[in-house]
Amino acid sequence: MGHGQSGVLPLVQSTIWAVVALAVSAILMGLGPVFVRFSGVSPDASAFWRVALSAPLLGAVVFLMPAGSSSRSLDRPITPLSNRVGRLAGVLTGRGDAGLMILAGLLFAGDLVTCHMAIEMTTVGNAILLNNLAPVIIGLLGLFGVARKPGVMFWCGVPFAIIGGYFLFRASDAGAGSMRGDAFAVLAAFFYAGYLIVIARLRRHHNATSIMFWSTLTTVVALGIMMAIKGNFVLPPDITGWLSLLALAVLVHALGQGLVSVGLKRVDEATGSMILLLQPFVASILGAVILGEMLNQWHIMGSGSVIVALLIATRRRRTL
Repeated sequence: MGHGQSGVLPLVQSTIWAVVALAVSAILMGLGPVFVRFSGVSPDASAFWRVALSAPLLGAVVFLMPAGSSSRSLDRPITPLSNRVGRLAGVLTGRGDAGLMILAGLLFAGDLVTCHMAIEMTTVGNAILLNNLAPVIIGLLGLFGVARKPGVMFWCGVPFAIIGGYFLFRASDAGAGSMRGDAFAVLAAFFYAGYLIVIARLRRHHNATSIMFWSTLTTVVALGIMMAIKGNFVLPPDITGWLSLLALAVLVHALGQGLVSVGLKRVDEATGSMILLLQPFVASILGAVILGEMLNQWHIMGSGSVIVALLIATRRRRTL
C-alpha cells in the first residue's frame, strides 16, 4: 500500500505543477496586450520585435536541451555536439517538414499582425476573446477534412460562439471599442487556427520547443520582409517602449508559450484549455485597471457566451 502511494504522490505533484504552469502562462499571455499598447510602435512593428527578440532565446533553449529531448526524427546515434546542431536543423529535414514550418511561420505572422492591430483598435478584452475562438474555427474546418472532424458536443458550443461574437461586436458598436478592430481579431483567430493545425501535424515527429523556434524564426523573416517593403522599421521611442517589447518577447512569447507546452505534457488538452481561459479574464481586468477601458453589459454577456462556447468546443471530442 505504501509503495503504491509513493508512486502516486510524484504523479499528483507533477500534475499540480503542470496546472500551475498553465495558470502562470495564461496570466503572462494576458499581459501581452498591455505591453503592445505601451510599446509605442505600430502593430506590425511590435509583432516583429516580439519574435525578433525572442528568437535568440528560443534558439539557445533548443541548442542546450538534453539529448533525450531531441527531435524524434533523429533516430540514429550521434555525438553530443552533432546532436545539438541536429536538433536545430532536424525539423527541416525529411517528410516535407520545411514546407510545413514555413507555412506555420507565415500563419503565425498573420496571426500576430492582425491580433496586434485588433489590440490597438478595440478593447483588449474583445481582441483576446475573439482571437480565442480559434478552437471553434478548427472544428468548422474539420468539416472540410482540414482538421479532425468535430463531435456532437462541438455543435452545442457553436451557437454560444455566434451569440458571443455578436454581443462583443455590439459592445464596440455602443462605443466601447471598434468593430473594425473586432473584425481583425476574428481574422487573427482564423490565422491562429491554421497555425495550430499545422503545428499539430509537425508535433507527430518533433518536440514543441524546436517547432516554436523554427516557426518564430520564419515569422521574423516574413515580418522583416513586410516591414522592409513598407519602410516601417521603426524603433521604440523611449525606454518604456523597449522594456515593453522585451517583456512581450521574453515573458509572453518565450516563457508564456513555453509553459503551455510544459503544462500540456501532464494535463489533458480539455483541462488545459479551460485553465488557459484565464488569459482573456486577465486581459480584460488589466484593460480596465491599467488602460482605463470601460466594459458595458454587452461585454459581459459576450464574454460569458464565448467562454461557454470555448469550454464546450475544447472538450475532448469523439469523432463522428
